[in-house]
Amino acid sequence: MPTFPSAEAAVTAVGSAREYYRWRHSDRGARVDPGDIDRRTAKALVQSALADLPAGSSKRLGGPEAERLLGCYGIQVWPERRVTGPEAALAAADELGWPVALKPADEVLRHRTDLGGVRLDLSTPHELAEAYTSAAARVESIIGRPCAFDIQPMAPPGAGCVVRAAEDELYGPIISLGLAGDAVELLGDVSYRVPPLTATDVTEMIGSLRAAPRLYGHRGMPRLDVTALEGVLARVSVLKEELAEISGIVLHPVLVGEQGAAVLGVRVDVAHPRRGDVARRVLP
Repeated sequence: MPTFPSAEAAVTAVGSAREYYRWRHSDRGARVDPGDIDRRTAKALVQSALADLPAGSSKRLGGPEAERLLGCYGIQVWPERRVTGPEAALAAADELGWPVALKPADEVLRHRTDLGGVRLDLSTPHELAEAYTSAAARVESIIGRPCAFDIQPMAPPGAGCVVRAAEDELYGPIISLGLAGDAVELLGDVSYRVPPLTATDVTEMIGSLRAAPRLYGHRGMPRLDVTALEGVLARVSVLKEELAEISGIVLHPVLVGEQGAAVLGVRVDVAHPRRGDVARRVLP
């Protein structure tokens, strides 16, 4: 006989049990299964990265390695070039195409437009050279050392999202979603799911966010391409389900526009699986 410290806790438990019953008996749809996945190459990339890695430690993949791995699962990363001076920045912009964004290579500062290190929609060589000089000085004053920068073509406007996946000791793979910025960092507006996911799971994962109306046309704004975001979530969930060696993935931001979703930043960590049963464990 279960006991509870208060009537409120007992009612909450009964409500949770009822919600679980409804979930168990609802039609969840078919499991997401993108058909254009190169599993053999992805597995080879991961095994190569783990070849000299001691047990119990993790390793962050370099940018090109992470992009190749994600590409095996159909997740295309927006191109960028790392530069260390105004001349290299101009050459990168000419190669990638104008207008461009300028972002510090520092993992924290590259997402902090409020600190003055990120410059967007730079359309001319003069604008880029001036922005690089001032942004480099600003970043150095904050972190106390020089910092490289990334040049990236401007993506279409939209809403930034953060997609994460991790390996949990109890559940195995876990995937999360939130809208980038204050919704995640201050309000904790994040949804979680345990792969394997169905199409219904992915749809509910997005719709359960309190900030989800921003994606569906809040206050007369255009509806964004939620279907493209669903595709990114589905592919990340399959990747994390199938590769226990991936200890963590961060796609930040995923800029969801009126047409398509641009993955602008990625981090991928690998480690030897800590669990003996690397096959995915699923609730009955």
